[in-house]
Amino acid sequence: MYSKYGKRVFDFLFASSLLVALLPLFIVFSLMIVLLDGLPIFFMQDRIGKNGNVFKIYKFRTMKNDADSSGTVTYKDDSRIIKGGSFIRKFKIDEMVQLLNVVSGDMSIIGPRPTVAYDFNKMNSKQRTRVNVRPGLTGLAQISGNTSLTWPDRIKYDLAYINNISFLSDLKIIFLTFSKVISNSIDSNPPASGEW
Repeated sequence: MYSKYGKRVFDFLFASSLLVALLPLFIVFSLMIVLLDGLPIFFMQDRIGKNGNVFKIYKFRTMKNDADSSGTVTYKDDSRIIKGGSFIRKFKIDEMVQLLNVVSGDMSIIGPRPTVAYDFNKMNSKQRTRVNVRPGLTGLAQISGNTSLTWPDRIKYDLAYINNISFLSDLKIIFLTFSKVISNSIDSNPPASGEW
C-alpha cells in the first residue's frame, strides 16, 4: 500500500516542506554562483527515470560553463570547479535542488539514483528493473558505500531496496543520509571507468 500510494504522498509533502525551509539557503547559493561565475545557476542533464523515461535532473552548477570540453569526470581539486563549488559539492547542496524533481514527480526522496543513458545501456535486463520505481535523491546504495562501490554492487543494493520498500526503511535511509552528509562521510568521488 505504501509503495503504491503512500510513498508519492510522502515524497510530495516532505519535498515541498524542505523546499520552503531551504529557500533562503537556495537564494544565498544562487547569488553566490552568479556573483562568482555568472549564469546559469543550474546544471541540467538528461537522466533515465521510472519506466525508462528520460527527464531533466537539476543541480546547482558547480563547474565552469566550458567544463564539458575538458572531460566529464570530476576530482576533488578539479580546476574546472568554480569558486565555492567544492563546498557546495562537499555537503551535497548541489543535489538538494532535485527536490524540485521530487515535487514534479520525476523522482522520489528514496530510490535508486538516476543514471545517464550511457550507464543504463550497460545494464542487463535484471539490472534495468531498477527503473521500475522512481529514482531517488538518496538510497540504500548511497548509505552503503555510494561511489566507492562498483556499479554492479550499487545495483544490488538498489534492487534489494525495491524488493523491500516500506515507510520505515525510507525513514531510516533519510536519517542515515543526513547523518552521513553532516559528517561528510558519503564518498563523492566518481567511480573509475571500467568498474562494471
